Amino acid sequence: MDDRRVLSGIVYVIRNGLQWKDASKAYGPHKTLYNRFIRWSCLSVCNRIFVALTDQTDRSKCLMIDAIHSAAIVIFYLKE
Repeated sequence: MDDRRVLSGIVYVIRNGLQWKDASKAYGPHKTLYNRFIRWSCLSVCNRIFVALTDQTDRSKCLMIDAIHSAAIVIFYLKE
C-alpha cells in the first residue's frame, strides 16, 4: 500500500472527525489506515514530520500543511 495514499487517508479521517471505517475506499482499507496511524504514532513519525517542517520555516508556533507536503517527509523518514 502506497504510504502517500495512506497518509492522505489518515489526514482525511482526522481532519473530518470521521471514524476509521468511514474513510473513503480511495485511501485503502480502513484497517490499514488505522494500523499505520498507530504504528507511525508509536515511532514518532508524526512528531518528526512536524519538527522537520517547522525547522524549514521562520514561524515556529504555527504551520499549515497538507498531505502532499507531509507525504514527502514521511517517506523520507521511513526510508532511514
